[in-house]
Amino acid sequence: MKRLILVFIIALTLGAFASCGECEHQWEEASCEKAKECSLCGETSGSPLEHSWISASCESAEKCASCGKSNGAPLGHSWVEASCDAPKSCQICNKTEGEKLPHSWSDAKCTFAPVCTACGEIGKTVEHTWVNASCESARYCSACGEAVGDALGHSWVQVSCALPRECSVCHSTTYEGIEHNWVFVKCTEPRACGDCGTVEASAKGHQYTEATCTMPSRCSVCKQGKGAPLGHNWVEASCTMAKHCSRCMLTQGEPIGHVWTVVESIKPSCSEGREVSRCVCGEESIVTTPSILGFHYCDSNGYCSVCNNTYDPSKMTLDEIVVNASHTVKCGVFSTPETRTSVYRPITPGDVNIPIVDLNGNLSSVTTGTYIDIPFSYADGDFTFDCIASIRIQGASSTGYPKKNYSIKLYEADGTKNKVKLREDWTKEFKYCLKANWVDYSQARNVVSGQLYGDVIRARDIEDELSGLVNGGAIDGFPVLVFNNGAFHGLYTLNIPKDKWMFDMKDSDEKNQAIVMGEHWGNSVAMRELISYSPNTTTWTHMSKWELEFASNEESLVDNSTVWVLESLNNLIRFVMNNNGEDFKNGISQYADVDKCIDSMLYTFFICADDNISKNILWVTYDGTHWFSSVYDMDGTWGLQWNGNLTFKDANTHLINILENHNNSNYNLLWEKLYLNFYDKIVERYWELRASVFNMEHITSRFEAFFNSIPDYVREAEREKWTGVPSQTTNNLEQILDFAKKRIEKMDAILVPKN
Repeated sequence: MKRLILVFIIALTLGAFASCGECEHQWEEASCEKAKECSLCGETSGSPLEHSWISASCESAEKCASCGKSNGAPLGHSWVEASCDAPKSCQICNKTEGEKLPHSWSDAKCTFAPVCTACGEIGKTVEHTWVNASCESARYCSACGEAVGDALGHSWVQVSCALPRECSVCHSTTYEGIEHNWVFVKCTEPRACGDCGTVEASAKGHQYTEATCTMPSRCSVCKQGKGAPLGHNWVEASCTMAKHCSRCMLTQGEPIGHVWTVVESIKPSCSEGREVSRCVCGEESIVTTPSILGFHYCDSNGYCSVCNNTYDPSKMTLDEIVVNASHTVKCGVFSTPETRTSVYRPITPGDVNIPIVDLNGNLSSVTTGTYIDIPFSYADGDFTFDCIASIRIQGASSTGYPKKNYSIKLYEADGTKNKVKLREDWTKEFKYCLKANWVDYSQARNVVSGQLYGDVIRARDIEDELSGLVNGGAIDGFPVLVFNNGAFHGLYTLNIPKDKWMFDMKDSDEKNQAIVMGEHWGNSVAMRELISYSPNTTTWTHMSKWELEFASNEESLVDNSTVWVLESLNNLIRFVMNNNGEDFKNGISQYADVDKCIDSMLYTFFICADDNISKNILWVTYDGTHWFSSVYDMDGTWGLQWNGNLTFKDANTHLINILENHNNSNYNLLWEKLYLNFYDKIVERYWELRASVFNMEHITSRFEAFFNSIPDYVREAEREKWTGVPSQTTNNLEQILDFAKKRIEKMDAILVPKN
């Protein structure tokens, strides 16, 4: 039995050894790091698995989803800073931190909503919070400080000079303006107030007047006399004065009269006759008689009928123009190679190379009111004509000057318009202006400034309504000699008038066209308040500030059709008043031609036309909607004041940067806002013009051409005729060009691109 058991155990053991060659594997699954493996025998099968990577995030590195192994580093957040609309956030994972930023509101202004400067969001509109006017302050808004109207002013009540005055409205008190009720006693005693008893520190004392020949010295207050009269100091009679007192000039009797003795007598020949008499008192009397020989009075052909000599007019040299000569029409003093004796003869346009205008009537009767008719003659070389001129004084300032401006209309004898073409590039017209240029002795500023403005307009090199005009809508003119009833009346310029033909407008047109001018300084002229008007009458509240020069499709201001002019111009003013910043920049072109306005603005400041920054601007529209500014009345320019003085002007006066001063209500608000909102455009345009019009070579050529067209003897005749013209010795070509050079330097320094 034991043997059988042993055999069985041995068999089992052998069976066990036999079976180890074929292990029944216990497999562990493959991982990312190792292949599939038997846990009993360690045998492997296959390959390790691939990692199943999860992409890196802002806060985690790349990671295997199977084994959790990390690779590399987290990406990190890409933060977007907080704004008014959202807190700080990651633009990758959208994680947020903190809170949204508060709005950064611009200052609220009444009737203008605040804007967040960070995101542009518009807040709520702030309404005015009005505080009623008081004695010392106007009605104002407590939110924005805007004031309307004036302070009421105190209503002072004086109870007694012993008490302060009190305002019956606000009960403020003041000692200013208190009047004592002085009771006069004597000059030698102090005065006392009858109401409060205040006594002066000392007596006034007598106020003695000077004694006269017949009256002693007297007190002018109490009339007490002192001393005795001086008595007369008699001077014996002379040839020209009766016996008289040298102090009071009382006279007795008559002058003795002169006792003349002839000391020299020259009979007239071709020189004037002369008789010199001398009185015993030493005074001389000289009596001249017209010459019959010597000074040759020749006709236009050079023939002297007195001495029967004929001189060649082509060899005569004009030395001077005779001023106020009544004996010869348009007289000039010539010299000739044939004789050393001067020759008087009528001058012609060919002698001076300047057209001659004859006004044959009483100019002292001409006023600013109704036109009066006088004979008119014009001569320019071979071109001559005679007609009737309807004439009146032009311009408010001219009425106060000895030498006047004249508006003239030319008519035929039958009353029809006499339209003439006086210059090749002018049209046939019958209305002109004779400009005296009283404040501008150079005579050049108006005309040359107009020519330069035409150069500015043409420098844009575009075809529009202005490009074909003489000077882009500015005036043009040329020198003329004016004679009145044969006597020299002065050097003038004959100019295009302020009229529709400056802008080639028609009385009847499919489009509404208008020209309006600011006549005086004022808020509406400066575009800081609307123009008030009554639609069916000729009354405008600001009629004294504006002048309607022309409106198409209308006959008079009574006609309702003119209302469109005011309403259209008010549309522009309203927009300028109520808009700023981007609103202004984006909307102004609906009402104004920005390019043309920039041109006129730049030019006004470049020539220092300080009387034209609001006043004297022409406002023009060709379509009844879009307006632009133009220039006129440019005698107060290039360093000259409106009154003709050069006393304080220099190149620093009224430069364009004054538009940065928002507090100056005299200056044009449209120009101010153009400067603030279109600065880069203005600078670009300025430097375009610096390369063409605004340079010394071009300016010099324009002014030199004008000055060279007027001979020295003509200017001498003007100086002799009109002695009161201001700045005669300083207002010249040198002054103008020196000012222009300095002005360019100043404008260059201001108009530079901003970073």
